[in-house]
Amino acid sequence: MSTTDRTDALTTRHIHHYTTAAALAAFPLLLLVQAPINPAPGGTGDLMYVAATEQADALLASAVLLMVSGLLMFPAVAGLVHLARGRGAAIATSAAALGVLGGFGHFAIGMFYLVTLALPGGDPGQMAAFVDRLSALPALTAIAFPLIMCFGLGVVAMSWAAWRTGLLGGWGPALVTVVVLMHLLPISSTALEVGGLAAFTVVFGYLGIRIARMNDAQWAHTATSAAVAVPAAA
Repeated sequence: MSTTDRTDALTTRHIHHYTTAAALAAFPLLLLVQAPINPAPGGTGDLMYVAATEQADALLASAVLLMVSGLLMFPAVAGLVHLARGRGAAIATSAAALGVLGGFGHFAIGMFYLVTLALPGGDPGQMAAFVDRLSALPALTAIAFPLIMCFGLGVVAMSWAAWRTGLLGGWGPALVTVVVLMHLLPISSTALEVGGLAAFTVVFGYLGIRIARMNDAQWAHTATSAAVAVPAAA
């Protein structure tokens, strides 16, 4: 391998390394920022019309944050799969599939918010009724609901995959699992939503920092380089 090829390979490795770290820390942080500014939690027709009419900037910001967070799931899970070669590979692969589907779900919600920005100017009752009809479409529900469920399952699998590879102590996946289970309860509140996302931000932010601090040998961890064990987290 020439010097140029080695340099290119090292650059690519560094990009993958630090993109993974940044994505893991950023995807829950963006959701944490989004939750309190979301002007239409629940997404009913009346709420969406009022939000699009009176708080369009907040609705747009919420849409963008959801979409960017969803996109960040791709590099986040790709990095975990890379690190989980051998130990934890099965659960990391499951986490990747669920995380990507969950990212699609958040991206879809963001797109829905963007579409509703066109509601102002129409008859309020008709516009609200249209949104309610759209939300009640069986085909849409059959696709959107499983994707949203995949996000919760994905973050649980991601945290356990990180524990399996020694990057997280047991406290991390335990906390994430409790938060996801709590969201299955028939309780809806902004405080619960923000608290859960804050817990995700702590866990995955810590994980991102740990990955960012790994050296090249620890990150490479391939069949062509001796595996360097990452000390288990406390």
